Amino acid sequence: MALQFLSPGWLFAALVVPLLWIGVRARGGAMHRTLRSAALLALVFAMARPVWWGTDGLTHSVLVVDASASIDPAAVAALEAQTGEWASQLPADSRAVLIRLGSSEGESDVERELFDEVVSLNGGLTEALEVAVQRVPAGARGSITVATDGLAAVPNWAESAQVLAARGVPVHTVRLEGPALDLRPVRWEAIGEWRVGEEARLAVEVLGRSDALAISLEGTGGELARLDGLVVDGRGRFELVFEPSEAGFLPLTLQAEVPEGADGRPGNERLTGHFAVQDPLRVLYLGGRHAAGRERLGELVGAGFQLEGGPKAEATALDASAYDLVVLDDFASESLPQGAQEELRDAVLAGATGLFMSGGQAAFGSGGYSEGALAEVLPVEAVQKEEKRDPSTSLVVVIDTSGSMGGERVQLAKEVARLAVGRLLPHDKVGIVEFYGAKRWAAPLQPASNRIELQRALNRMDAGGGTVILPAIEESFYGLQNVQTRYKHVLVLTDGGVERGAFEPLIRRMADKGITVSTVLIGGAAHSEFLVNIANWGKGRFYSVPDRFSLPEILLKQPTTSKLPAYRPGIHTVESSGPARWWGDVEREGLPPIDGYVETKARAEAEVLLKTADGGHPVLATWRTGLGRSTAMMTEPTGAGTASWSDWEGYGPLLARLLASSAADTRREWSFELERDGLRARLVATRLLPGARPPAAREWRDGQLRELHFDSLADGLLEARWVADPASEVLVLAGPAGDEVRLALSSLADAHPESNVDPARGLDLARFAAATGGREVTAASLAAFRPPAGGAAVDIDRTRLAPLGLLAALLFYLADVYYRRRPRARTR
Repeated sequence: MALQFLSPGWLFAALVVPLLWIGVRARGGAMHRTLRSAALLALVFAMARPVWWGTDGLTHSVLVVDASASIDPAAVAALEAQTGEWASQLPADSRAVLIRLGSSEGESDVERELFDEVVSLNGGLTEALEVAVQRVPAGARGSITVATDGLAAVPNWAESAQVLAARGVPVHTVRLEGPALDLRPVRWEAIGEWRVGEEARLAVEVLGRSDALAISLEGTGGELARLDGLVVDGRGRFELVFEPSEAGFLPLTLQAEVPEGADGRPGNERLTGHFAVQDPLRVLYLGGRHAAGRERLGELVGAGFQLEGGPKAEATALDASAYDLVVLDDFASESLPQGAQEELRDAVLAGATGLFMSGGQAAFGSGGYSEGALAEVLPVEAVQKEEKRDPSTSLVVVIDTSGSMGGERVQLAKEVARLAVGRLLPHDKVGIVEFYGAKRWAAPLQPASNRIELQRALNRMDAGGGTVILPAIEESFYGLQNVQTRYKHVLVLTDGGVERGAFEPLIRRMADKGITVSTVLIGGAAHSEFLVNIANWGKGRFYSVPDRFSLPEILLKQPTTSKLPAYRPGIHTVESSGPARWWGDVEREGLPPIDGYVETKARAEAEVLLKTADGGHPVLATWRTGLGRSTAMMTEPTGAGTASWSDWEGYGPLLARLLASSAADTRREWSFELERDGLRARLVATRLLPGARPPAAREWRDGQLRELHFDSLADGLLEARWVADPASEVLVLAGPAGDEVRLALSSLADAHPESNVDPARGLDLARFAAATGGREVTAASLAAFRPPAGGAAVDIDRTRLAPLGLLAALLFYLADVYYRRRPRARTR
């Protein structure tokens, strides 16, 4: 026992009491001074707030009996029959309290006699534990015995466990079982992010046993998905698949249709709640070669994509970061300004958008993308094969067979002519004119493939006669005007001893007509200056052949090269490859052929999803580049290249999956994560892009939006906390208006009865008892169990004495007033 002053500073006021004895009259002074002093001392005593601590020697024993809907009523009845015996064998110094959870029965005579207090609750196990903690006073000895199955709609017992463990009060547990036959859904959760127009997958877990279970999922418009003939043996996990038609918080109802006789506790076969459905992906579509390409693509991929844009890029800046994906559908590089290409490349590398390039004649290398800003982010390299072109040529060889060409010179001329003719291809034309005082066609213009005829014409030539070259050149000029070839050439072979004449006007006229005149000096350099002039006037070349060891290489034409079209039309068989995650439920065997594709080469790091069977050329390829993703489809999605795919049911789902997987997953400035933290909700925002604007978020509650306030945890990491009812859903819109991310958390109770709680989320009774120093007891042995107590060494009883001090001060004051005012007897 002890006396304690809670405000001991007031005791110094007692030092004022001696002042009351100064200046008091002698007559009647002693009694007056005594009463005034007593009143002041009583007031000071009360102001110091005295408390008397005593002991009552009680041990507080609390028994919690869980009779909620999740427990077998037979088990509860058997346990309640033992509660009286449990209370009767408690020590005499124990205070017994019974807390009944979920029981509608009133207090019985036995309970009224054996228990000091009986509390009936309609809440959950969490509330029962909180009440039990209150029934063991702070600093007192006691124990709590809980008979339950550990299931609670709101599992928030951590705080009670911490308080009991800190005070040393043990919790003893008794496990109760549920009905033997109870087929019910216990958990449902969205798989991944749900989006309008895309497949939404809902995972459902069912407990119980059945070989003919049916599960249906309903929305506001009726049934969305259904599974029949399911087999459950203990625990089963199933997936329901449907396609949301609009964005928002989608209300859903899950119904398990249990066969007759397979459920020992009906009424818990239904789950209800809201799930977040995101807006369609924003897609910028750029195309132009195919009429209504955007509309046809939208029909293929469905409502999950909001296609914007048109056939042309109207601005240098695309604002690519405002879109989840950019589609270049047979869109030539020349139609996309260089600044826009660089912006798009940078946005893809930064993860601000995704890229999907497709097409035929105006895509990849054919469209001018083999080089430039976008080439480095494409998963394929352009393959442009070159073709060497040898243009057609008509050649007239004019040979001097005059007397001065006798001997070795005429043979040198013939050899030079043979070399010149030998350089021509079969599609070229050749003619031979000889002059020897007169002129004649030794071989008229004919295909160069007639090599035997041309050789015979050369062999028949012999030197003799005079040198008259001008008529021979005129004859070749007239002959070449009637042929259509890319090049026309006259080759004059002479020793230079020619007549004078109007050569320059004729040669220049021939040059203007596209006929080149070259000259060859045979056997010496005596007249080389004249032949050089003829070659200059005719825009040809001059050659000198002094002997057979100096035979020249006559240049008659310049072969050229050109790039062959990369688009390969025709029917091409294709085969799938790459990871199965890209294909989903699309059947990969027996794919229809394509009707044309652009030949490319896949990069080493790219994933090839579809390739041609002949040649293994990629048709679909994708890769991660920087923080973004780029996908290439080497044919027209809605054009002639995929005409045979128009009747393929898997084409639309495959294309939608490709677009969705290629879209940016970090386009937004912030990422958000919603979770519960006890009785509070917690929204964490993580910055994704440098220079991001401050995040915004609003909670949807009772039909209204309430702004949430963020606090900074670190650079680029913010947090918003607010009180959230555990039995209510948490619905949040995060991000700027018009581009929000929807987040949803089901209630801790899942808005369902306690019998739908998953046992995996239940209270671990063995660990709970061990954490507080208690024991785990079987239900059959409860009657004989004497619960060990813990806590303080003695039970504490506190009495406040301040009211007594105030009452004493008032009485002493009234006594003093009476003493001073009472009538006094007269004396003589």
